[in-house]
Amino acid sequence: MINPAEEIVNIWLQDHHKHFIMNNIVVPKETRLNIKGRKIGGGRGKEIDFISTDGKDNYYWIEVSVSPNPRLSGGAEKARTALVDDVAKKFAKEKETWLKNNFGIKTPKKWFIYSPNLFSFFSKKIKVDEEKQFCDNLRKLGIITHSFKDVLKDVFNELNHFGYDSTRQYIFLLKKMGYKSVE
Repeated sequence: MINPAEEIVNIWLQDHHKHFIMNNIVVPKETRLNIKGRKIGGGRGKEIDFISTDGKDNYYWIEVSVSPNPRLSGGAEKARTALVDDVAKKFAKEKETWLKNNFGIKTPKKWFIYSPNLFSFFSKKIKVDEEKQFCDNLRKLGIITHSFKDVLKDVFNELNHFGYDSTRQYIFLLKKMGYKSVE
């Protein structure tokens, strides 16, 4: 089942970026033979949140991690390193190889949608610096970051029709009731 943040990212990819998308793609685990020649392993494996294309031979691999109350253990220094490492793990080599072998997607652009609440345990001034440093560190790994706050603002400001899916219906209803965009 897709989570609410992923539903909003889905709308953002379709309506704002005009992408065709596939979501929640399961990358099966590899099987291997044990010493007796029996297959072991396999199973569900890891998941890719979104693969999308703009129809111009550009492919995008999007991972979403949005929590209203993220838990960061170990204090600021440990969390700083752990955040970047955790995101890098979402773009695992085995997923990339699977995309290449099964869809022929050799070099997708990697996007990560994050919650700005990741940095809420820092003071306001340090929070801005930490968020910028986090995004810069991921950019060095070839991962482009997008704040969920910006995604939500784009969806809210651009949605001007009553859709068939419940997420579009709720956002449209909020607009009709006079709620304002996130700032």
